Amino acid sequence: MNQHGESAARRRVATLGPDGTDAHAEALRLFDDVVLADSFESAMNVAFEGGMYALVATGFVERSGAAVSDLWVNLHFRHLGRMRIVGTWESPTKPMCVAAGPEVADLGALRSIALHPATDMFAERFAPQADRQYVDAKPLAVQQVVDGAADGCIGSLDVVERYRGLTVREVFRPTMVWVLYQPAGQGELPLYEPPRTMPNRC
Repeated sequence: MNQHGESAARRRVATLGPDGTDAHAEALRLFDDVVLADSFESAMNVAFEGGMYALVATGFVERSGAAVSDLWVNLHFRHLGRMRIVGTWESPTKPMCVAAGPEVADLGALRSIALHPATDMFAERFAPQADRQYVDAKPLAVQQVVDGAADGCIGSLDVVERYRGLTVREVFRPTMVWVLYQPAGQGELPLYEPPRTMPNRC
């Protein structure tokens, strides 16, 4: 129990997994109990059902082939009346990179690139010629290259560096705007204090 008499279960946050996403890193920065879900939609549902926070990136985009199938504003409006915003802030993501498999000589040689749809602008900047292969989280993009299903990827630098044989071609350090939700109709949950400054992750 904390000083407000709340149980540990109510000090939790749900967000996008798997391990290694920016959402996971940001959640760990603010909370000591993080539940990883396979989508932000699932995280919102888990939070609503479990009486906990949900952490969502405003840059969230999902694609089904070439078409956008979901994005943050749709998620937000779907949950009106059941989840309410209790905090928003800008924070650096983990450093990101364009990485390639060992057979790729340079970025110009990339025929395919795996990426989360939210990072499409970086694919356009660094490998405009490459066919896009969209996945639901950056760690899954890295796995596509490891599995030989794509020539390159846009991933978090720390995740790319877990694998031998991948070559980092470009590194960049974006920021993201985060939105924290909690179930509507509940009093303020414990453990959340709005970030006052952007953390240094460079």
